[in-house]
Amino acid sequence: MNLQHLHAFTIVAQQQSIRSAARVLGLSQPAVTRIMRELERNVDTHLLHRGSKGIELTPYGHALLKRAHLILEEARKAQDELDQMRDGAGGSLNIAISSTSALSLFPLALQKFRERMPRVELTISESSPPHTQDQLEAGRLDFAVLTELEGVVTDGFDRTILMPMQLVVAGRKRHPLRNAKSIAELRDSLWLVPGVGDTATDYLSRVFHDHRVSPPQDVISCRSIVTALSIMENSDALGIFSRVVLDRRQRIASLCMFHLAEPLPMASLSLVTRPQSQPTPAARCLMTCLAEAAASVASIDD
Repeated sequence: MNLQHLHAFTIVAQQQSIRSAARVLGLSQPAVTRIMRELERNVDTHLLHRGSKGIELTPYGHALLKRAHLILEEARKAQDELDQMRDGAGGSLNIAISSTSALSLFPLALQKFRERMPRVELTISESSPPHTQDQLEAGRLDFAVLTELEGVVTDGFDRTILMPMQLVVAGRKRHPLRNAKSIAELRDSLWLVPGVGDTATDYLSRVFHDHRVSPPQDVISCRSIVTALSIMENSDALGIFSRVVLDRRQRIASLCMFHLAEPLPMASLSLVTRPQSQPTPAARCLMTCLAEAAASVASIDD
Protein backbone atom coordinates (compact mmCIF):
# COMPACT_ATOMS: atom_id res chain seq x y z
CA MET A 1 0.00 0.00 0.00
CA ASN A 2 1.01 3.59 -0.56
CA LEU A 3 -0.73 6.93 -0.01
CA GLN A 4 -1.80 7.16 -3.67
CA HIS A 5 -3.55 3.80 -3.35
CA LEU A 6 -5.32 4.81 -0.16
CA HIS A 7 -6.35 8.25 -1.42
CA ALA A 8 -7.82 6.79 -4.60
CA PHE A 9 -9.57 4.09 -2.57
CA THR A 10 -11.27 6.64 -0.29
CA ILE A 11 -12.49 8.62 -3.31
CA VAL A 12 -13.87 5.50 -5.01
CA ALA A 13 -15.63 4.56 -1.77
CA GLN A 14 -17.07 8.07 -1.49
CA GLN A 15 -18.20 8.35 -5.11
CA GLN A 16 -19.32 4.70 -5.47
CA SER A 17 -18.22 4.93 -9.08
CA ILE A 18 -14.89 4.48 -10.87
CA ARG A 19 -15.91 7.08 -13.47
CA SER A 20 -16.84 9.71 -10.86
CA ALA A 21 -13.73 8.94 -8.82
CA ALA A 22 -11.57 9.37 -11.93
CA ARG A 23 -13.04 12.84 -12.50
CA VAL A 24 -12.37 13.85 -8.88
CA LEU A 25 -8.82 12.49 -9.00
CA GLY A 26 -8.08 13.93 -12.42
CA LEU A 27 -7.16 10.48 -13.77
CA SER A 28 -8.49 8.20 -16.48
CA GLN A 29 -10.89 5.39 -15.61
CA PRO A 30 -8.32 2.71 -16.60
CA ALA A 31 -5.78 4.37 -14.30
CA VAL A 32 -8.16 4.31 -11.31
CA THR A 33 -9.11 0.70 -12.08
CA ARG A 34 -5.42 -0.23 -12.20
CA ILE A 35 -4.76 1.47 -8.84
CA MET A 36 -7.66 -0.41 -7.24
CA ARG A 37 -6.40 -3.73 -8.62
CA GLU A 38 -2.89 -3.01 -7.34
CA LEU A 39 -4.29 -2.22 -3.90
CA GLU A 40 -6.32 -5.42 -3.80
CA ARG A 41 -3.27 -7.38 -4.90
CA ASN A 42 -1.16 -5.80 -2.18
CA VAL A 43 -3.65 -6.59 0.61
CA ASP A 44 -4.48 -9.98 -0.94
CA THR A 45 -8.25 -9.60 -0.68
CA HIS A 46 -11.26 -8.11 -2.50
CA LEU A 47 -12.15 -4.61 -1.29
CA LEU A 48 -14.80 -3.63 -3.87
CA HIS A 49 -17.66 -5.19 -5.73
CA ARG A 50 -20.32 -3.90 -8.08
CA GLY A 51 -23.70 -3.68 -6.32
CA SER A 52 -27.14 -2.31 -7.10
CA LYS A 53 -26.05 1.23 -6.17
CA GLY A 54 -22.73 1.14 -7.97
CA ILE A 55 -19.32 0.29 -6.52
CA GLU A 56 -19.74 -1.02 -2.96
CA LEU A 57 -17.26 -2.01 -0.28
CA THR A 58 -16.80 -5.55 0.94
CA PRO A 59 -16.44 -6.07 4.72
CA TYR A 60 -12.67 -5.95 4.16
CA GLY A 61 -13.13 -2.68 2.26
CA HIS A 62 -15.08 -1.12 5.13
CA ALA A 63 -12.34 -2.12 7.56
CA LEU A 64 -9.63 -0.63 5.36
CA LEU A 65 -11.59 2.57 4.71
CA LYS A 66 -11.65 3.45 8.40
CA ARG A 67 -7.89 2.98 8.66
CA ALA A 68 -7.25 4.72 5.33
CA HIS A 69 -8.85 7.95 6.56
CA LEU A 70 -6.69 7.88 9.67
CA ILE A 71 -3.50 7.17 7.71
CA LEU A 72 -4.17 9.97 5.21
CA GLU A 73 -5.00 12.46 7.97
CA GLU A 74 -1.86 11.53 9.89
CA ALA A 75 0.17 11.98 6.70
CA ARG A 76 -1.39 15.44 6.25
CA LYS A 77 -0.59 16.33 9.86
CA ALA A 78 2.99 15.09 9.44
CA GLN A 79 3.48 17.35 6.41
CA ASP A 80 1.84 20.26 8.25
CA GLU A 81 4.12 19.75 11.24
CA LEU A 82 7.22 19.78 9.04
CA ASP A 83 5.99 22.94 7.26
CA GLN A 84 5.25 24.65 10.56
CA MET A 85 8.61 23.63 12.04
CA ARG A 86 10.41 24.92 8.95
CA ASP A 87 8.86 28.38 8.66
CA GLY A 88 6.74 28.75 11.79
CA ALA A 89 3.50 28.90 9.85
CA GLY A 90 1.56 27.27 7.05
CA GLY A 91 -0.23 23.95 6.98
CA SER A 92 -3.89 23.34 7.70
CA LEU A 93 -6.12 22.78 10.70
CA ASN A 94 -9.62 21.25 10.79
CA ILE A 95 -11.76 21.72 13.90
CA ALA A 96 -15.38 21.63 15.03
CA ILE A 97 -16.78 23.98 17.68
CA SER A 98 -20.10 24.24 19.47
CA SER A 99 -22.37 27.27 19.09
CA THR A 100 -21.73 28.13 22.74
CA SER A 101 -17.99 28.35 22.18
CA ALA A 102 -18.55 30.37 18.98
CA LEU A 103 -20.60 32.90 20.97
CA SER A 104 -18.22 33.09 23.93
CA LEU A 105 -14.50 32.31 23.93
CA PHE A 106 -13.70 31.32 20.34
CA PRO A 107 -13.56 34.81 18.73
CA LEU A 108 -10.89 35.89 21.23
CA ALA A 109 -8.99 32.61 20.78
CA LEU A 110 -9.10 33.02 17.00
CA GLN A 111 -7.73 36.55 17.21
CA LYS A 112 -4.80 35.36 19.32
CA PHE A 113 -4.19 32.42 16.98
CA ARG A 114 -4.15 34.52 13.80
CA GLU A 115 -1.64 36.88 15.39
CA ARG A 116 0.68 33.95 16.10
CA MET A 117 0.11 31.74 13.04
CA PRO A 118 -1.52 33.86 10.32
CA ARG A 119 -0.73 31.52 7.43
CA VAL A 120 -2.42 28.38 8.74
CA GLU A 121 -5.38 27.34 6.60
CA LEU A 122 -8.14 26.95 9.19
CA THR A 123 -11.41 25.09 8.52
CA ILE A 124 -14.14 25.44 11.17
CA SER A 125 -17.39 23.48 11.28
CA GLU A 126 -20.21 23.59 13.79
CA SER A 127 -20.19 20.58 16.08
CA SER A 128 -23.02 18.11 15.54
CA PRO A 129 -22.98 15.03 17.80
CA PRO A 130 -22.56 12.20 17.03
CA HIS A 131 -21.22 13.25 13.60
CA THR A 132 -18.44 15.27 15.24
CA GLN A 133 -17.28 12.26 17.25
CA ASP A 134 -17.28 10.15 14.08
CA GLN A 135 -15.13 12.77 12.35
CA LEU A 136 -12.75 12.81 15.29
CA GLU A 137 -12.44 9.04 15.32
CA ALA A 138 -11.75 9.02 11.58
CA GLY A 139 -8.99 11.60 12.04
CA ARG A 140 -10.71 14.22 9.87
CA LEU A 141 -10.72 16.72 12.75
CA ASP A 142 -7.67 17.84 14.67
CA PHE A 143 -9.88 18.47 17.70
CA ALA A 144 -13.32 19.67 18.74
CA VAL A 145 -14.65 22.10 21.32
CA LEU A 146 -17.92 20.70 22.66
CA THR A 147 -20.57 21.89 25.11
CA GLU A 148 -21.28 19.03 27.50
CA LEU A 149 -23.35 18.47 30.61
CA GLU A 150 -21.50 17.71 33.82
CA GLY A 151 -20.83 14.05 34.52
CA VAL A 152 -18.54 11.26 33.45
CA VAL A 153 -18.28 10.73 29.68
CA THR A 154 -17.13 7.31 28.50
CA ASP A 155 -16.83 7.67 24.72
CA GLY A 156 -13.09 6.97 24.65
CA PHE A 157 -11.94 10.50 23.71
CA ASP A 158 -9.54 12.61 25.74
CA ARG A 159 -10.97 15.77 27.31
CA THR A 160 -9.69 18.97 28.82
CA ILE A 161 -12.27 21.27 30.40
CA LEU A 162 -11.73 24.80 29.14
CA MET A 163 -14.49 26.50 31.10
CA PRO A 164 -17.33 25.43 33.43
CA MET A 165 -20.67 27.09 32.71
CA GLN A 166 -23.89 27.63 34.62
CA LEU A 167 -27.01 26.74 32.66
CA VAL A 168 -30.06 29.00 32.83
CA VAL A 169 -33.60 29.08 31.42
CA ALA A 170 -34.24 31.99 29.07
CA GLY A 171 -37.16 33.48 27.15
CA ARG A 172 -38.28 36.80 25.71
CA LYS A 173 -38.55 39.69 28.15
CA ARG A 174 -42.34 39.90 27.88
CA HIS A 175 -42.85 36.14 28.22
CA PRO A 176 -46.07 35.39 30.15
CA LEU A 177 -44.16 33.02 32.47
CA ARG A 178 -41.16 35.31 33.07
CA ASN A 179 -41.92 35.50 36.80
CA ALA A 180 -42.02 31.71 37.27
CA LYS A 181 -40.02 30.46 40.25
CA SER A 182 -40.17 26.69 39.63
CA ILE A 183 -39.19 24.51 36.68
CA ALA A 184 -42.56 22.74 37.06
CA GLU A 185 -44.37 25.95 36.05
CA LEU A 186 -42.58 25.86 32.68
CA ARG A 187 -43.30 22.24 31.78
CA ASP A 188 -46.11 22.94 29.28
CA SER A 189 -44.16 25.56 27.32
CA LEU A 190 -42.57 25.05 23.92
CA TRP A 191 -38.89 24.23 24.45
CA LEU A 192 -35.95 24.62 22.09
CA VAL A 193 -33.07 22.31 22.98
CA PRO A 194 -29.59 21.78 21.50
CA GLY A 195 -28.68 18.64 19.60
CA VAL A 196 -30.67 16.26 17.46
CA GLY A 197 -32.90 13.27 18.11
CA ASP A 198 -32.54 11.38 21.39
CA THR A 199 -29.53 13.48 22.42
CA ALA A 200 -31.66 16.61 22.61
CA THR A 201 -34.57 14.90 24.37
CA ASP A 202 -32.27 13.31 26.96
CA TYR A 203 -30.71 16.70 27.67
CA LEU A 204 -34.04 18.32 28.57
CA SER A 205 -35.34 15.24 30.39
CA ARG A 206 -32.35 15.32 32.73
CA VAL A 207 -33.09 18.90 33.78
CA PHE A 208 -36.69 18.06 34.68
CA HIS A 209 -35.98 14.65 36.20
CA ASP A 210 -33.40 16.24 38.50
CA HIS A 211 -36.32 18.09 40.10
CA ARG A 212 -38.78 15.18 39.95
CA VAL A 213 -40.90 16.73 37.23
CA SER A 214 -41.98 14.82 34.11
CA PRO A 215 -40.28 16.27 31.02
CA PRO A 216 -42.07 18.55 28.51
CA GLN A 217 -43.79 17.09 25.47
CA ASP A 218 -43.57 20.13 23.18
CA VAL A 219 -39.89 20.09 22.21
CA ILE A 220 -38.01 21.22 19.11
CA SER A 221 -34.42 20.06 18.57
CA CYS A 222 -32.39 23.01 17.33
CA ARG A 223 -28.77 22.44 16.40
CA SER A 224 -27.90 26.14 16.16
CA ILE A 225 -28.02 28.47 19.16
CA VAL A 226 -28.30 31.47 16.82
CA THR A 227 -31.45 29.98 15.28
CA ALA A 228 -32.87 29.13 18.70
CA LEU A 229 -32.27 32.65 20.02
CA SER A 230 -33.98 34.17 16.98
CA ILE A 231 -37.05 31.96 17.48
CA MET A 232 -37.19 32.80 21.18
CA GLU A 233 -37.02 36.53 20.49
CA ASN A 234 -40.19 36.25 18.42
CA SER A 235 -42.24 33.62 20.26
CA ASP A 236 -43.00 32.18 23.69
CA ALA A 237 -40.51 29.35 23.23
CA LEU A 238 -38.06 28.74 26.08
CA GLY A 239 -34.50 27.46 26.01
CA ILE A 240 -31.70 26.37 28.31
CA PHE A 241 -28.40 28.06 27.59
CA SER A 242 -25.09 28.85 29.17
CA ARG A 243 -25.24 32.02 31.22
CA VAL A 244 -22.00 33.21 29.64
CA VAL A 245 -23.71 33.35 26.23
CA LEU A 246 -26.64 35.43 27.50
CA ASP A 247 -24.37 37.71 29.55
CA ARG A 248 -22.02 38.46 26.67
CA ARG A 249 -24.43 38.78 23.74
CA GLN A 250 -25.74 42.35 23.50
CA ARG A 251 -27.73 41.48 20.39
CA ILE A 252 -30.18 39.42 22.47
CA ALA A 253 -31.21 42.28 24.76
CA SER A 254 -34.83 41.28 24.12
CA LEU A 255 -34.26 38.04 26.08
CA CYS A 256 -34.08 37.53 29.83
CA MET A 257 -33.00 34.83 32.26
CA PHE A 258 -35.67 33.22 34.42
CA HIS A 259 -34.78 33.34 38.11
CA LEU A 260 -35.85 29.88 39.28
CA ALA A 261 -35.51 28.57 42.80
CA GLU A 262 -34.05 25.25 41.61
CA PRO A 263 -30.47 25.19 40.30
CA LEU A 264 -29.86 23.80 36.83
CA PRO A 265 -26.98 21.40 36.13
CA MET A 266 -23.56 22.73 35.25
CA ALA A 267 -22.10 22.32 31.78
CA SER A 268 -18.63 22.83 30.38
CA LEU A 269 -16.77 23.69 27.22
CA SER A 270 -14.46 20.74 26.63
CA LEU A 271 -11.49 20.37 24.32
CA VAL A 272 -11.92 16.88 22.85
CA THR A 273 -9.22 14.91 21.01
CA ARG A 274 -8.57 11.37 19.85
CA PRO A 275 -6.69 9.38 22.49
CA GLN A 276 -2.91 9.31 21.97
CA SER A 277 -3.15 11.72 19.04
CA GLN A 278 -0.15 13.97 18.48
CA PRO A 279 -1.29 17.55 17.70
CA THR A 280 0.60 19.59 15.15
CA PRO A 281 2.25 22.86 16.22
CA ALA A 282 -0.76 24.75 14.81
CA ALA A 283 -3.19 22.59 16.79
CA ARG A 284 -1.14 23.07 19.96
CA CYS A 285 -1.07 26.82 19.38
CA LEU A 286 -4.85 27.05 18.94
CA MET A 287 -5.39 24.87 22.01
CA THR A 288 -3.22 27.28 24.00
CA CYS A 289 -5.17 30.25 22.62
CA LEU A 290 -8.44 28.61 23.65
CA ALA A 291 -7.18 28.08 27.19
CA GLU A 292 -6.04 31.70 27.38
CA ALA A 293 -9.37 32.95 26.02
CA ALA A 294 -11.28 30.80 28.52
CA ALA A 295 -9.26 32.33 31.36
CA SER A 296 -9.96 35.84 30.04
CA VAL A 297 -13.70 35.19 29.72
CA ALA A 298 -13.82 33.72 33.23
CA SER A 299 -12.03 36.74 34.72
CA ILE A 300 -14.43 39.15 32.99
CA ASP A 301 -17.47 37.22 34.21
CA ASP A 302 -16.08 37.20 37.76
